[in-house]
Amino acid sequence: MKNSNQSAFKTPLVLFLFLTIMSCNKEKRETVRVEEPKKMIIPIDEAKELYDTYGKRRVGLIRNYEDSLNRPKGYDDRQQDGQKAQESSPEEAASFVPTRYVEFDFQELQNYMKFIEQEAGDAHVDITNLRVYLTNYPNKKEFKDGRKVKNPRRNSVMMVPTVKRGDKDFAFYTADDSKDGRRKAFLLNEDLEDTGEAVGGGEKEKASLIPTSMPKPLKAPLPAINQQSLYGNEGGLRPPS
Repeated sequence: MKNSNQSAFKTPLVLFLFLTIMSCNKEKRETVRVEEPKKMIIPIDEAKELYDTYGKRRVGLIRNYEDSLNRPKGYDDRQQDGQKAQESSPEEAASFVPTRYVEFDFQELQNYMKFIEQEAGDAHVDITNLRVYLTNYPNKKEFKDGRKVKNPRRNSVMMVPTVKRGDKDFAFYTADDSKDGRRKAFLLNEDLEDTGEAVGGGEKEKASLIPTSMPKPLKAPLPAINQQSLYGNEGGLRPPS
């Protein structure tokens, strides 16, 4: 009789747990709808107009400038249209192909966003914006670190997170402060040069306490340790070269 009572008690309990688990799984499967981000999304027609306007006002200028670098001395630009049709070899007829867009692998982009959030968290700062810089690959075979320049002379973009300092946003990289060992965000100005300031790590401080109106000391502050770049790049350029 005792065993029968225990079984009768366990059956509703197991059923309750089963229904609870199924209900939780159903809630997890339901996708939360995200409202249209009004500050980001622009109309389809407007996007096409922006793309076409760049093509009309910028692409030709870029192509003509880059092509001019390969022309012989004394070349008359006024002869360009007439001569192009008469050029004999495909190499001579080829023109520089300006970049029209850059695309990033979606998963890689998500990983990048998670990484910069992680680095900002380690430095105890909040990311305020994702800044996009217009860039141009140098006309050489490789960078200083030996990495190959994949698209010489081509335009591209790069991303970098920003953090608030006073009423301004600054791009930044993370590093260990050489003074106290704390992980901080080291600020860069709009030209991506070090400002000598770091935020986060539990406190804010300047690399130098000397007023800016006085001459800078001859001895530079100690460099930050374990610097981590937060620049995002290496997207696919289109059209291909």
